[in-house]
Amino acid sequence: MPSSSVPLKYERIARALAADIANGVFPIDEPLPSEAALVQRFSASRNTVRQALAALADQGLIVTRPGVGSFVAFQAVEVEDELGWAQAIQQHGVVNRVRLLGITQAPIESLPAEIRATTRTESSHLWLIERVRQVVGDRVISLERSLVPAVPTLGDLPLRGLRDDSILRTLDDAGLAAAEGEQWVEVGQLAAADAEVFGQPAGDTVLVSRCVTHTSEGTLAEYAVSVMDPGFFRLHLTF
Repeated sequence: MPSSSVPLKYERIARALAADIANGVFPIDEPLPSEAALVQRFSASRNTVRQALAALADQGLIVTRPGVGSFVAFQAVEVEDELGWAQAIQQHGVVNRVRLLGITQAPIESLPAEIRATTRTESSHLWLIERVRQVVGDRVISLERSLVPAVPTLGDLPLRGLRDDSILRTLDDAGLAAAEGEQWVEVGQLAAADAEVFGQPAGDTVLVSRCVTHTSEGTLAEYAVSVMDPGFFRLHLTF
């Protein structure tokens, strides 16, 4: 007899839940209904529901937190070079809010020694820009600390703030457009000083990105350190 093309019940449940996720019925980082509720909704056994949830997890649509439940996972978006990852994910609606924590003066010595040794800056001090990005539910997914030169065109930056909440656009306006740069990404642990911002325990695993950019004249444009929730970011390289 020819094999049937009719999907199994757990596959039908997985497809229905995937459609709900795609349509925004269950937003990013929000919990799915409990197993008991899904059993009732689909008139299925608990084992069948668990198979459906496992299929969604295999597709990267949900993550399961032991003892808590299943949550809608962040879906990766394509990042356009001229925007940068932060602006790109915001334009795709992933980020619910960007919150500026402050813009304060910082000494040149705030730059790591290896960066100071290889980077020219035409200012006597720097501006430290601290921001967080949050998804629906106000969960913090990244903490960003950027150091930029306090050149005359940025002399009143703490008063006027960033143009369109964008550091890139602010630097472009100030004549500090990035022409080249380097970036390092590594796994780290959430520092105690940042744990309260994330609302997570100190020592949790995080991704740490360090990026330095220079203008076409070779002077410093920006040095940024981003601490990121690994559940919302991943690195994809093509060769």
